[in-house]
Amino acid sequence: MSFDWKLYVELSEELIKHQKTPSLQDAYLRSAISRSYYGVFCIARNLLIPKTVFFPKEDIHKFVREQFNLAVSRKEKQIGAKLGRLWTERKAADYEEDEMFNDERAKTSYKMAVDTLNLLQELSKA
Repeated sequence: MSFDWKLYVELSEELIKHQKTPSLQDAYLRSAISRSYYGVFCIARNLLIPKTVFFPKEDIHKFVREQFNLAVSRKEKQIGAKLGRLWTERKAADYEEDEMFNDERAKTSYKMAVDTLNLLQELSKA
C-alpha cells in the first residue's frame, strides 16, 4: 500500500490546531507549513507521471510548478500558481530562522493546500 500524501495536509491541520507545548509553537507552525506544501507537491508530481516522459534529477519542484504553469487549462495554471506560493512559504519555514510565523500564516498555507488538493482532485477526474 502506498502512502496517501493527503495525510500530510491533514497533519498540517493537526499541528496548527493542537499545539500542546507552547515552547514548540514556532516548530509546530513551521512544520505545518512544510507538510502543507509537501502533501500537495507529491500529489501534483504523481499526477504528472503518466503525462511526462522525463523528470529531472535536480529542480524537480521547479519542474512540477512549470508543468502546471505552462499548461493550457486555467485549473492547471491555478495549481501551478498555488504550488509556487506554497513552495515559497515552505522554503521560508524550513530555512529562514529569523522569519516570524503565526497561526494565521500557517492557516493560510493550510487553506491554500486544501484548495490546491481540490483542484488536483478535479483534474484527476477529468
